[in-house]
Amino acid sequence: MKIFGHSGHRAHEAKRELIPGELVPTIETPNRIDRVLETLNQRGFAPLMECPALSRDDLLLVHDADYLSFLETAWDEWTRSYDPELDGIGFVWPHRNRPPRVPEAIEGKLGYYFFDGVSPITQHVWTAATGAAGAARGGALHLASTGEPVFAPIRPPGHHACRNMGGGTSYLNHTALAAATLAKDGSRVAILDVDAHHGNGTQDIFWQSPSVLTVSIHADPAHDYPYFSGYADEIGAGAGEGFNLNLPLQPGSAWGRYSEALQAALARITDFSPDYVVVALGVDAYRADPSGKLALEREDFSRIGEAIASIGNPKMFVFEGGYDERAIGECVARVLEPTAGR
Repeated sequence: MKIFGHSGHRAHEAKRELIPGELVPTIETPNRIDRVLETLNQRGFAPLMECPALSRDDLLLVHDADYLSFLETAWDEWTRSYDPELDGIGFVWPHRNRPPRVPEAIEGKLGYYFFDGVSPITQHVWTAATGAAGAARGGALHLASTGEPVFAPIRPPGHHACRNMGGGTSYLNHTALAAATLAKDGSRVAILDVDAHHGNGTQDIFWQSPSVLTVSIHADPAHDYPYFSGYADEIGAGAGEGFNLNLPLQPGSAWGRYSEALQAALARITDFSPDYVVVALGVDAYRADPSGKLALEREDFSRIGEAIASIGNPKMFVFEGGYDERAIGECVARVLEPTAGR
């Protein structure tokens, strides 16, 4: 298994994020990657291969030009109006009964282009996000040319980033970029998202696509983030109708319920008969994760890995959520080992 990454992620570390009732230190930190790579090294995985960052034009495959322009310049705009010691966080979001408008003030733009308060703009967010995207594309190109399995341990995460807005500490959608890269030659690609939270951005990007199947197992959004998408009746639209499958689980669900959803997900993927499978590998379904509401044990991630390995399609894993630093590396390794041949 080849491992692709980008060291530029270290420069991006937000100070605070807004959760219900308070501003708290962010849990999405560079340490997450450190813990994963340390564990993989101890278990004999190949060393990480550094990838170049992507340009703005490269990202048009999955994101709109106006959103990319905003993201690239947002920090400069923020510091023209606010103290650079502060992260850029919005405080007003669009009203449902108003037409869409892009304000000129940066604090208004932050509310327009991000759907929550946990996705701060920092000085180096563009560097980190485009570096992560570069690793995702590099891994996809390697998979396409060799068939060899790939893992991209990258941050900030990506699966909450929609075509024209970010959120959930996601700025660019690396999972979607990998899938779109693989699908460019007409290949059929299935995305399996096992993060504890719905991959709303990935769903948004491929909502009308019949060539990319999106499948997500996650905590029921009626009770957990992102709240407004991830319901079972969301199946795609237009040519993509029937190519989106959400499998929401009640908070507190353990392996028994999770395994049922996983088997349903793999059955749909097998029926789709993809040329490639891209796994959005979040491990925040672990019972002690500070952000998740599911209840998997460490050994359950081995079961997830074995189930994914049982489908023989060439596959790629893109790192998403997971915030318990005591368990994150082990949980990731347990998923990867069956595919990596260990």
